[in-house]
Amino acid sequence: MNDLDWDHLPQTTMPPSTTVQVVGFDNEEGANALGEAVLAVVSLAGSFIDLSSLDGVTVAIDYDGALAELDRGLPGLRPLTRSNTEEMQGVAMSPAVMRDGEVRTHIVLNAQMVAPSVAEQYGCDSTDKPMSVGIIAHECAHVQITAEKERLVPDARFGNVIEGYEHAVMFQIAEVLWDEYAACRLSGMFARQQNEAHASTVMATVVVARDRSDDAIRRYRTHGNVDLLIVEAGPPLCAPVKAAAYLLGGMDADGLDWSNFKAVRNALEQAGYADLIDNLYAELRRLWQTRSEWSPTLDVFSGLEAIAHEVFASGGLFFSTNEAGGCWVDVP
Repeated sequence: MNDLDWDHLPQTTMPPSTTVQVVGFDNEEGANALGEAVLAVVSLAGSFIDLSSLDGVTVAIDYDGALAELDRGLPGLRPLTRSNTEEMQGVAMSPAVMRDGEVRTHIVLNAQMVAPSVAEQYGCDSTDKPMSVGIIAHECAHVQITAEKERLVPDARFGNVIEGYEHAVMFQIAEVLWDEYAACRLSGMFARQQNEAHASTVMATVVVARDRSDDAIRRYRTHGNVDLLIVEAGPPLCAPVKAAAYLLGGMDADGLDWSNFKAVRNALEQAGYADLIDNLYAELRRLWQTRSEWSPTLDVFSGLEAIAHEVFASGGLFFSTNEAGGCWVDVP
């Protein structure tokens, strides 16, 4: 961000009424300082990212509790939970919420991860400040991306039900892949350190993906519960693809390619993920370049859904749906 003209920034798109709620702090002065710092970053990001549909920001020491307690404005929704494995730890989320009949986005941040934004004020090490700024900007990018999907793809609007088990599973994966690629690409100017972090995550997830999914399949041979199989085998199988979506967005934001991440590329090839990631990269770039021309139906993500099918098939899980809508999973 050093090349920005700080004296002539575009006007922020952050709604004037935006507030940052900081919860769980005993030190009121520190909480206020953190809230002001986060608000300043959000306002800055809003000069380059469309935040007109931002609902608000919550910064919480108890991040898991803040996610679970967020009022999303629609009945019957499951409480939000973060990614929480040894390889992938969720630290921020920007879920859609319904407010007065309009879909907006609420940012929830783990206080520990954004605290470095005020480190200098208290004479503490501010080495991690750029990372915290990048995290906040990444979530701001999700605000614009969600608004674009709401406008361009009515069938995918918040609250709509995806019919069919197979379609619902694949669409959920496809949506995550698009959202994270686009968010990393859109917020890249604020997140110069993101690629190193995402490259490490790809490396960490890809080396355990096959073993963990195979373990889940072996357990399935005993319990025979298909739903449990998908819950246990799906996340490790899909984790490298999800992590790669982050990295690919950051690569495109910074004009990089695989020559800058040779170790990651080698790990993907050794684990049998390279072709899957290449197909994913091509489809994500196509969607980015054509998003002003998207079809208003769920078919807009059909290419990403096909890749999700390939990921499951690469682990030995084959989905089928008959004409009556019944779905089964073959595990030869």
